[in-house]
Amino acid sequence: MHDEQLQRKQMKAGHYAQQPERFTLLEIKLQMRSTHGVRLVSYGEGGWHCTCDFYRERGICSHIMAAEQLLGPLAPLPTHARAREEDHDPER
Repeated sequence: MHDEQLQRKQMKAGHYAQQPERFTLLEIKLQMRSTHGVRLVSYGEGGWHCTCDFYRERGICSHIMAAEQLLGPLAPLPTHARAREEDHDPER
């Protein structure tokens, strides 16, 4: 690729990166070293999952919350936020 072509691609990538609404996170797998061991955090089939006991008991945990913060605007809305958003949907 010529330098000019590469520069155009870099500019286009910067433009896309400023529009996170163009992206949809379909699945992701993360390994996280937590205070109490290694956790596997994943997103797929419309939901978050974690291998920790707290997640198994509550359906949410600090590991998932951290992943959502790390991913920023790409992270799907947490389940509890989606429920609140649907409750306030003026078109429903």
